[in-house]
Amino acid sequence: MSALYIFNPEHDYALAHDSDHFVPLQSAIRFAHECAPFLRHLTDEGDMLFLPYADTTSELPATPITAVRPWGWDRLVRQQLRAAGVDESLLPNDTTLQQLRELAHRGTSIRAMEFLHHKCPGLPLPPAARLLTTMDAVALFIAEEHDCILKSPYSGNGRGNLYVHGDFTPTLRRQSEGVLRRQGALLGEPLYDVVQDFAMEFQCTPQEVRFAGYSLFRTRHYGYAGNELRSDNDIELILSQWIDLKNLYSVRNALVKFIKKDIQPTYTGCVGVDMMVFQNSNHKIKNSTDRNYILNPMVEINLRMTMGMAAHILYERHVHPQSVGTMQLEYRPARGELLSYVQAQPKMVCEDGRWREGFLALTPVDEETQYCITVNIKTLTPHL
Repeated sequence: MSALYIFNPEHDYALAHDSDHFVPLQSAIRFAHECAPFLRHLTDEGDMLFLPYADTTSELPATPITAVRPWGWDRLVRQQLRAAGVDESLLPNDTTLQQLRELAHRGTSIRAMEFLHHKCPGLPLPPAARLLTTMDAVALFIAEEHDCILKSPYSGNGRGNLYVHGDFTPTLRRQSEGVLRRQGALLGEPLYDVVQDFAMEFQCTPQEVRFAGYSLFRTRHYGYAGNELRSDNDIELILSQWIDLKNLYSVRNALVKFIKKDIQPTYTGCVGVDMMVFQNSNHKIKNSTDRNYILNPMVEINLRMTMGMAAHILYERHVHPQSVGTMQLEYRPARGELLSYVQAQPKMVCEDGRWREGFLALTPVDEETQYCITVNIKTLTPHL
């Protein structure tokens, strides 16, 4: 029994376009193709990879396939799998794809935050994002919040966000009008003073919804940069510097209930909930006993595989228990630059079959490679 895995990080864009014939940007295609082999570190023996952007026509392996597991389901990846000859019984039908697309809309995060407010009434939580469907509503929100973020309904990892610092400039107006025309809405949120980004990762099956673990991640220029490779206990210890872990557990339990109610009937796979700890400057959140730091438990919710879940699996499977590390995305566009960088790093040292200390590229690198996923591992020090 073998599963077929597909790395389609262009998934968020494909959802926005909702077409069998959507053509991703060349940079997205290159990223998907060059970084797909890192999935081999997450899958089981006998599982296979499908590379829709290979130079040669993608063909299915001869081994029988019992399951198909893309990074995320959308019409484009289904069409690519159909074209390669995957059995139709292993693919979602039009109705299921439409239901999944509706759940992937950022409106789901609004419902989830409202649910958390209802189930955790004593917690000092920020308000849910505001759904803005007209330019007047966008302008009013900016006038009220001054510093804020406008998010496209179909976007992820910081992409599709418009950052506003007081003025609703002509450029922001034009961009906002474009999103409203194409996607029908924007989501408005205050711009918070972020102290730490992290996520809760859940596994959703027809039988159960379970908390799988945490991920601690970093951003660069408002986009994804990398993840920490640490145990859940370590991550909780880090977060406890700013927030009460009892509040974190209350949110976690409530999210399991929300996923069971709203998501489990339609979706099977990873559910990643991005969160943050932010500094409560100007005491924006009033019902807080500790007004310095606040948990925002619903930055976005992703119904797909996430880099955070990948980092969690990498840590559980490959990192030595006496080590910690980072997983990061490297992008170096000049010819040979990425190869030179990789060759200059210290080689990975393994102990008991696990990564103990050093550097490892999880994807092949040659003179032409521009994208690579890497890990840096170091021996754990006594104190965080």
